Amino acid sequence: MEQTFAPARTAGRRRDACAPAVAVVELWLADSGVATQPAWIETHSAWLTSEERERLARFTRPQRRAQFLAGHILLRRVVAACWCIDPRDVRVATRADGSPEVLVPAGVQCSLAHTGRWVAALVQPGEADDWRPGVDIESMRSDRPIEAIVKVACGIDAGSREEAYRAWAQHEAQIKAGPGRPAFVTTWEGCALAVCAGSWPRPAVVDLAAADRPVPLDLTWTDGLAWPAASHVDAG
Repeated sequence: MEQTFAPARTAGRRRDACAPAVAVVELWLADSGVATQPAWIETHSAWLTSEERERLARFTRPQRRAQFLAGHILLRRVVAACWCIDPRDVRVATRADGSPEVLVPAGVQCSLAHTGRWVAALVQPGEADDWRPGVDIESMRSDRPIEAIVKVACGIDAGSREEAYRAWAQHEAQIKAGPGRPAFVTTWEGCALAVCAGSWPRPAVVDLAAADRPVPLDLTWTDGLAWPAASHVDAG
């Protein structure tokens, strides 16, 4: 089943009550390149908790540091827009498995992913004991034996490299969310995208270097395949 989702409102703008509606799922994407700029890093590192800053300092690869910082700022931006608070007031912790957890405000479930220059943040309303959402984004590189990978990991024979990458993204997203969760897949900007959530997400792209509202994306989502999920870590 396929569904083309074009958001009916500007991404990030909520109802007058400024409270999330049941089952509303937001997916924001951003270029992490800005997180290599010293001035931006200095300003936005202050948004992080001491735990996050310590974790950021442990990354040795510049690209991974940029992905982590950009992802955690993107998460704050989407939560702040949806719950109508200052992004600097959003508090994020790290679970034992390395995945992010929003502590403030309450009632937020989230997932992060990254690939190359891109970071993705998925947010939906939910309590701590609800099942987690999951997101994955995979750059569809031509030098990766992705068909062989999904055959071993997922037990499927993909009909094309794109199908294999979509299957792999779904596999990773479902591992973050848990076995048997519904999945939706698509492609965007040479990447495979997969989401496990209560519904198709409202996708948008945001410029982390600006305060502009995100630009809604018109993506066609396909229901994911069904297979058992394995154990993996959401690296945040």
